[in-house]
Amino acid sequence: MFSFINNRLAKGASSVPNLGSFIFGISGTIICLVVVMAPFKILEIVSDGSINFLGFNNIEKNGALGILLISGVIIAVITQPAAGYLSDRLKSSMGQRLPFILIGGFGTAISLFALYFASSFYTLIISWIVIQFFANLGEGPANALLKDHVDEKKFGVASGQFNLLRVLGSIFTLILVLQLMNLYYSTGNYLWVLGSIILLSFLISISTIWSYLSLKNSKSIKIEEKIQPGDIKVKSRKINLILIVITLSITLTAFSSLQSYAMFFVRDVLNLENPTTMMTYIIVVLGVSIGLAMIPAGQLSDKFNRKYIIFGGGLIGCASCFIMTIFHSQIMVLILCGGIGLAVGTMFGTIWALTNDIISRKNAGNQIGWLAFSFLFSSLGARGSGVLIDYLNNYRDNLGYFALISLAGICFLVAPMTASMIKK
Repeated sequence: MFSFINNRLAKGASSVPNLGSFIFGISGTIICLVVVMAPFKILEIVSDGSINFLGFNNIEKNGALGILLISGVIIAVITQPAAGYLSDRLKSSMGQRLPFILIGGFGTAISLFALYFASSFYTLIISWIVIQFFANLGEGPANALLKDHVDEKKFGVASGQFNLLRVLGSIFTLILVLQLMNLYYSTGNYLWVLGSIILLSFLISISTIWSYLSLKNSKSIKIEEKIQPGDIKVKSRKINLILIVITLSITLTAFSSLQSYAMFFVRDVLNLENPTTMMTYIIVVLGVSIGLAMIPAGQLSDKFNRKYIIFGGGLIGCASCFIMTIFHSQIMVLILCGGIGLAVGTMFGTIWALTNDIISRKNAGNQIGWLAFSFLFSSLGARGSGVLIDYLNNYRDNLGYFALISLAGICFLVAPMTASMIKK
């Protein structure tokens, strides 16, 4: 066992799993906070049906959840590009990225416990912001590791493997946390909630330590970028980055709109009082389908035009969403979640490879940090729709949820059209 670990660590930056070890842990942590812990805390705090916040009265559960999640992505959009910019210019014995990964990882592990003690919406918001600051302080520089250490001819495959770790971390952690939360729902013992937070803290600590041990002596590869006139190079790169941000924003709007309100969808539409079991099945189906799609999509995108692969994924996602508005039994939801997972895996991995095609090695941390804007825009569009969901649901039972699924289907179709305008 120890020899296996030593062999893995010894591969250093030549191993994509080592490059993505922090992403494995931070993705699992953040997805559990968004999908499980945030809705749980909202339901706990909004116990009388609504809350008042900053002069806004009678905010219901979906609206409160949207506000909480948006506060996090606002922090992300500030922190990730700034941390990436600083890491591009940092000179230390541990390299450019590791100091940020260490501070971000251990800061996240400690700040998670503030969530346990949050007893009002204001303290919940503050706890969430602190967690998001440390998480994005590490994630921004960690996302640049691929550009630092992988040959450009292998970006497709490497991006598939890198983002597969993101998915595996999410599935692994979600399944464990959902089981702990299921024990809480069954027993009413709040210690199971604390156990969930301890698990998340342990996971991010281990992934941070692995990143340090495997990458502390690694050097970035030196590859000369193609020379272009400065004004043409800068202008075309900025335009392409803007198009990448828009493409990813639309794709994330499709997925995060479904992800953020999945717990409430399962409770209300499928009429399940305890949604944890069904949520576990959904997470497994999504995770497996996303994972199965990522690496083959990356391999195909290295051989063919990446935009064609994005178009194929978009069509699958669009069809799955609109079918779900008509057929939404438990079995059909699981089957169609598989289609959505294939779409997301195909599109996200390929968009990530396309991003690495475009950004420069010199400013990889800062430029890939622009992707944080995608999370902001998608959150404003998807998670900020919580108030609208409540309004439409009050007008007609579950109308808000079906409107949200339809929006996701449209986004899956529009995103590839935006990607088609990117010029390499």
